[in-house]
Amino acid sequence: MTVALVLAGEADAGLCGQLAALGVRRVDVAERTGPGLLTVAAAARTAGERVLICVGTDTVPEPVLARLLDAGGTAAFTGVTPRTPPQPRMASAALVVDPPDLDALAGAAETLAATQAGPGPVTPAGALIGELGRRGVTVRILDAGPDSEGAVTQLVADPAARDMARWAAWRQLTPAALYGISLGLGLVAALWFAELAVHAKLLAIAALAGSFLFARTGSLLAAASREGRIRPVTGWLGTASGLLTELAIYAALAVSAGVAPETPATGLDGTFGGALQDTWVATVGGAGTAGVWRLAIAALLLLGVRRLAQLGYEQTAGPSGDLFPRSALRTVEQALTFPAGERYVVIAATSVFVGPRLTFLVLLGWGGLATGYLLAGQIARSARTPDTERAGDGTLAAYRGDGALSSWVGALVDGRLPPLPPLLVGLFVTFVLAALGLGNLPGILVLTPVEVMMLAALGARHPHDGRLDWLAPALLLAGEGVFLAALGLARGVTPWLVFTLLAAVLVRHIDLACRARAGQGIPADIYGLGWEGRMLLASVAAVAGIVPLAYAALSGYLWLLFIWDFLTGWLAPADRGP
Repeated sequence: MTVALVLAGEADAGLCGQLAALGVRRVDVAERTGPGLLTVAAAARTAGERVLICVGTDTVPEPVLARLLDAGGTAAFTGVTPRTPPQPRMASAALVVDPPDLDALAGAAETLAATQAGPGPVTPAGALIGELGRRGVTVRILDAGPDSEGAVTQLVADPAARDMARWAAWRQLTPAALYGISLGLGLVAALWFAELAVHAKLLAIAALAGSFLFARTGSLLAAASREGRIRPVTGWLGTASGLLTELAIYAALAVSAGVAPETPATGLDGTFGGALQDTWVATVGGAGTAGVWRLAIAALLLLGVRRLAQLGYEQTAGPSGDLFPRSALRTVEQALTFPAGERYVVIAATSVFVGPRLTFLVLLGWGGLATGYLLAGQIARSARTPDTERAGDGTLAAYRGDGALSSWVGALVDGRLPPLPPLLVGLFVTFVLAALGLGNLPGILVLTPVEVMMLAALGARHPHDGRLDWLAPALLLAGEGVFLAALGLARGVTPWLVFTLLAAVLVRHIDLACRARAGQGIPADIYGLGWEGRMLLASVAAVAGIVPLAYAALSGYLWLLFIWDFLTGWLAPADRGP
């Protein structure tokens, strides 16, 4: 059985009902400052059973509470934040403490009660997690960063990252500093992955492992902050560092394929790569270095669609789609869904022993199946979600990355048309034309995919409160990405330039989604041109016969915009000091 304490001004009736349904024996309510923490200390000394502490003004989703109670050991969930409130409010969080750790909880609560006289930016969740860590208690944080799932993370990286997080806190290092170190190591790993020599690949693997470890340390430190939540700018730093690292690794692997003399089976090297040079593996994606770049572009798009779909699902449904009880079977299931840790292991193994061509084939094959499995589960859960539990505040619409033209078209129907039906029509036509070859479309006919995709603009002003509307941003990215890739490759653009442009487009989409998630969304992506503006620009360049020049200019502009927006947007004075 479990005793629950709700630290808030007053008990939420829905939360109390959830706790009772989950088998919580008793629910008490206390203030979230000094007196409430003393109540926590008293309950910890007398309970004799697990203690669940819920903090904040919003109801913690029932799947989150169920996952915590089934997790085993002392665990916390800190990522339940109010969606775009008019004024900053207390983030909701939950912490369950096992009986062996109750004495440490009592001591931690008493220590914190002596230093917290009234409400402030410090919340009990983060403060208790940090104090428990200083007392030697291992708190497993279930939502610590985008790469918190998988066997590699949970069994290998996080045990070491927890010790590093305590060291970083003692050295007063911030999560931003740790993410910066992670990105630096990731870029160093990319430089070494671009070499063919085995010793360079081994150095690259060591640097990549260090990058992932520092990223996990930053995520754990951020989740255990005294604010009890991951600040928006800190969350974006973690997302951006991991995304940029993986994109740089993809590019470096493709570059390494061009270091060796060009052959039809380029990209198959290493210890066992020669045995596959006369098989179908050597021809997938096309022969030579260009074929390896095509596979890298496909892997990039798959990564982006998966990440943006996950962000959209979490915005609509609240908790993550992976909310099964923690167990050995669940850990295996997480590994099969191919999270970042498992992807890095595949990259390390295949790049050394077989070569980058097989690396990308595994990333596409395993990644495609894993993405399909995750989306199927999320779609099924969304279909069962009652209408009253779905967000309808319009935040998800800001994930789309619509430009000025799409916003104007959406205003014509005043948000009355649901987003998915016209978007699916546009996607179908665009994919068919891309498969047939955009190089076969003469003159202004190359504008056809853009015209059809503009059907999706009819849903730009819709609040995106339908059960599956969270798929719209990811599908828009897929349509834009497939069109730009197919057009560039068909019109003679160097494959690495196509990759660079698509990487900038992907980062722009994720940037806009993270801003909207943090309550800083923009109604129209005017400076980034929007997805329709970028497609239209590429089409006009195709008509004019200057596609390579347009791709170079657009990719350079988007990367400069990314840097500028980060410095002037994410690092605004209100967000300083992550």
